[in-house]
Amino acid sequence: MRVLVTGASGFIGRALCRELVARGHGVRAAVRGPDPTLGAGLEQIAISDLAGEFDRRALVRGIDAVVHLAAIAHRAASAPELRRVNVDAAVRLADAALGSVRRFVFLSSVKVHGEDSGGRAFSEPDAPRPEDGYGRSKLEAELALAESVGTGMELVLVRPPLAYGPAVKANFLRLLRWVDSGVPLPFASVRNRRSLIYLGNLVDAIARCIEHPGARGPLLVSDAECVSTPDLVARIAHALDRPARLVSAPLALLRMAAAVSGRSGEIRRLTGNLEVDPSRARKLLAWRPRCTLDEGLAETAGWFKSLRR
Repeated sequence: MRVLVTGASGFIGRALCRELVARGHGVRAAVRGPDPTLGAGLEQIAISDLAGEFDRRALVRGIDAVVHLAAIAHRAASAPELRRVNVDAAVRLADAALGSVRRFVFLSSVKVHGEDSGGRAFSEPDAPRPEDGYGRSKLEAELALAESVGTGMELVLVRPPLAYGPAVKANFLRLLRWVDSGVPLPFASVRNRRSLIYLGNLVDAIARCIEHPGARGPLLVSDAECVSTPDLVARIAHALDRPARLVSAPLALLRMAAAVSGRSGEIRRLTGNLEVDPSRARKLLAWRPRCTLDEGLAETAGWFKSLRR
């Protein structure tokens, strides 16, 4: 199968391209500029601005399936910029693919459901309630794609939680650095449940969304195991060969300190619940995460330790 991957130079894109090549698929990788780290066995197409003006029909010519990963995720962006990159670029690419491409796989986010699942796990039938600009842009893209594509092309919407693995960035990398530094972390008394997904599990699930004839609609995917923040810190510490330095602090004090330091969102994610129910994806795709949480953390820690050298 010939697959177009946008955002191919990103954290997920690189791993997905390697996975697809290993599975025998032909890969066309849309990148901002030539990327020698993607390796051999695929075709690279340089597009400096996927939301800009270029021949999208040429990009999808000869392609069986599109995996659209390119998006603004971790950097601050205005609402118009999020709309332009996360929504309009996706819809324009899907419009170009109509009539020639069989399936369009869109990487969305669990954030379309919100940022706190409370005492239950999010599942696909839940009404989306995004709470931040990124989540709203992903939901808007989902709805616009469904309207644009209609019955003319198979549409799969993948909604992962936080992904981690070698070369991870942003919040998870910051947590790795905190644990590695030995600084005491005030999460010992936190009793929450968080779903995560290891990079290898995520790209395997995306590949199944390309390959499985029944893949359709929104699909929540995650590792098999949920984890609390103190348990996650302890497991990361073990993988890094560091002691887990956890201390207790009242949640109200943590939130107050976070508000003063401008890190309310970060503390909310570390102390709140975000659990997903991936049973529909597992049943529909006959998919199971191939790596456990501890195996994924070991791979991530191995990469992180290599940076010390």
